[in-house]
Formats: sequence, structure tokens, C-alpha cells
Amino acid sequence: MDKAKGETCYSTNFQISGRELLTPDEVRMLDNKYALLFIRGERPIMDEKYDILSHPNVEQTTDGIADCYKHGEDTHSVASILFDKELIETVFTEIDISGANYELLDEEEIENLLKKDGENQNEKQ
Repeated sequence: MDKAKGETCYSTNFQISGRELLTPDEVRMLDNKYALLFIRGERPIMDEKYDILSHPNVEQTTDGIADCYKHGEDTHSVASILFDKELIETVFTEIDISGANYELLDEEEIENLLKKDGENQNEKQ
């Protein structure tokens, strides 16, 4: 088994009397405007590289005018909660909440409650 290693390619030939597709020296001699495409079961293809900056949607990428993608960023919020200490003190001094029963729920708990409520309505029908 012959192996050829180079900076830009790595090929393995399992034939005893075969020749490498391209040796590292031959790959280095190729014009940089071409790309080699290897697809299993097909002959290798040499094609011109595509200039990404000439793509019509390049402005939707960071190479264009778009901001970079921020993983985990909340982009679909419907509402937000703001706790204003002065407003809370004003409102709760005017309202008697001593006998109030309330519970703060997160998104998953709300979805579960809505799901149970939908199941209960389906059972009634």
C-alpha cells in the first residue's frame, strides 16, 4: 500500500502496481483557480473555484453586511418581564396582596399546563 502525503493532499492507493492519482508535487503545480472534486464512484473533477463574494446573497453573510450568528440568542421572544422596583413598591402598597395566591412559571411549565388543558377540553367533547 502506497501513501502520498503533502501539504494540500492525501491519497491512498491500494493497488500493487498502480499510480497515485496526483502526487503532491503535481498538486502543487496546479493553478490556484481550480479545485479538485472527488466523488465516490466517479472520476475526479477539476473545476474552477467559485468566487463567494460574487454570490447574489453575500450580503446575508458576515462577508457582506450581516451580523455574525450568535448561538443561543433569543430572536423569537413575544414578551419580556421588567422589574421596576419603584413601580412595584407603588403598586403593591395600593393593593392588598396578603391573601393572594400566585405562582411564577417558566416556559416549559406553561406549555405543560396548556397541553393538559387542551387534553381536558378534548375529553369533555
